[in-house]
Amino acid sequence: MKHYLSSNIRNNLVFTCLVLTGGAAHAIVINEVDYDQPGADTSEFIELYNNSDISLSLDGYRLELVNGNNGSVYRNIDLTGFALNANSYFVVCDNATLVLNCDYDFTSSAGWIQNGAPDAVALLNGSTLIDAISYEGELLPYTGGSATTLADSNSIITSLSRIPDGMDSHNALIDFQLGCITPGSTNIVGDGDCSVQSVSAVPIPAAAWLFISGLIGVLGLVRRQKS
Repeated sequence: MKHYLSSNIRNNLVFTCLVLTGGAAHAIVINEVDYDQPGADTSEFIELYNNSDISLSLDGYRLELVNGNNGSVYRNIDLTGFALNANSYFVVCDNATLVLNCDYDFTSSAGWIQNGAPDAVALLNGSTLIDAISYEGELLPYTGGSATTLADSNSIITSLSRIPDGMDSHNALIDFQLGCITPGSTNIVGDGDCSVQSVSAVPIPAAAWLFISGLIGVLGLVRRQKS
């Protein structure tokens, strides 16, 4: 009898392989995007994550928001003057009173991120594309490998989140899941406002070994069932 791994186990296996081989594409990645909320979109945000062990200047960096209808950049957000601490988050929003841990409330306009399908968010340093995600479908060259078809929701509180934080397999289809909103803190699969909780990230080596231990247990169970 053949045994098939669930999508979650497959995703975790990819994560473990990347961890053990040191696979992270960039030091700074787009880590979480919340572009749609129930009712009016008054608390949108984009979260960056620095997965390196040193603080990095954001001078020369900018976020570009891209319209999927014609591929044009409809908003440009200059991040010069800021820095991103090691293994830390940087949150861009429009209203720091509505978005917890917002580092840069760059505009007073609500509804500043378009709602798909598809649209894209890109992070650039000068003319170099550092990271990108097209959501609700493919928008070249911003797909991040295989494009995710995930969509933010206007009926429940959720966001597009890298699970786990900062891991980049060059495949947005694997890297991003729907998560509860966690601006400036660890991404969590699910829905609701998890930013009000105190959440500690599991260190990467520990997370890898937790998964490996679980996988060994699953394989052991399969062997016992066969016997």
